[in-house]
Formats: sequence, C-alpha cells, structure tokens
Amino acid sequence: MRNILRWSVCGALVMAAASGCSGDGAQEPEGLATSAVCDGTLTGPAAEALERIGGTKQFTELTGTNDIGDPSKFSLDLAVRRLHTELGQRSECTLYKADNDSGIYLMKIRFEPTAERPAPEKAAKAQNAGDDRLVFPLGLYAYTPEENGASLLFSCATKSPEENTPYVMASMFTNKNQVNPGSTAKDRMTVLNAVSRALAEKLGCAAQAKLPAEVPDALPG
Repeated sequence: MRNILRWSVCGALVMAAASGCSGDGAQEPEGLATSAVCDGTLTGPAAEALERIGGTKQFTELTGTNDIGDPSKFSLDLAVRRLHTELGQRSECTLYKADNDSGIYLMKIRFEPTAERPAPEKAAKAQNAGDDRLVFPLGLYAYTPEENGASLLFSCATKSPEENTPYVMASMFTNKNQVNPGSTAKDRMTVLNAVSRALAEKLGCAAQAKLPAEVPDALPG
C-alpha cells in the first residue's frame, strides 16, 4: 500500500511538471531582457530597435573572460578603461538571440580611439553606382550599409601614455542570417548610437560627441 501511494504521488508530480512546461501560453526563452544587455544602455526606442533587429525580446551575452582576464560581458567601465588597449582586450558588446543555439552572434559592437576622420566629401552619401550606404546626421560621420552593420565616428578626446586621440569610432557588425528581415538600417543606427552615447557620457565627452537621444532619419540620396 505504501509503495502504491508513493508511485501515485510521483506520477502526480511528473504530470504537474509536464503540464507546467507545456502550457497553452508561449514560453519565453531564457536569457537577458533587452534592458539588461550592453550594460543597460538600451532603453526606449533603442530597446525596441534591438527587438526588431533580433525578432525577440531575450538575448544572451558572452560569458567567461577575454584575452587579459576581464569579463567578456560588456561593461562601460571596462570599455573606458581598456579603450586604448589592443583589439581582443577592449570590452565589446556581443549579443546572441536566446532562442538560437547556432553559436552565431546577432551583433557585435566595439569602440576604437582614432586620430583619423573621413574627408568632408566622404562624409556625404557617395554617388557611385552600387553604393548602398545610408548616412545619418549625427556625430561626425554615421552610416549604415543597406543590409548589415553600422559605423559611427564621434568627437571624444581621449589619451593613453602613448597617444592622444580626438575621435572614437563605434562599429557594429551583424550576421545577416540572424537579423530579422523586417528591421531597418535606422534600427541598427539607433542601437549603435545608444551604446555610443552612454560611452561618451562615461568618457566625459557627451557635449562634443553630439549624439542625440533620438536618431534622425537618414539623409536623402
């Protein structure tokens, strides 16, 4: 009798667990909410833009450590501290869709101090046939190829023991097969601008960076 009762209880627990896992409501994939990724820099329009890009509201970031033992998960403090180090030692925001187990990232955002800026004539949309860039009026030079990634150069004087640089280049890399085809170039620029704006504030150069809270439309061709 005792064994019968025990198996009855176990069976009930199994059935309860199964019904809890297979309810009628859609189950959200485990991961980070949009507001938690990239050190909490994506809120409002930028959060909505990321969700359109990924076609999801749940993401994951890299875990573990990078080449010099820093956490691989993006940190504004580390991005500032490591800005003048080598690639692989800087803090980057690499995002994956939580419901995708391919191991292929959705996007990667990185920053690099630089002394170079495009010539004024190159900061406007090129007129060459086949050039699919969309140029946005923010920072010093902001553009997206039609389908993938984004680039944003902004004024921000920083220095290291070896060099002084007047600009920071923000770059976004995306994997076309991971990006929701319904998203837009402006969505990508909105995400890149939001993270860049937060970094500029952390670096103390928000005023000179000229990165608005809301990204304007691309310039007409």
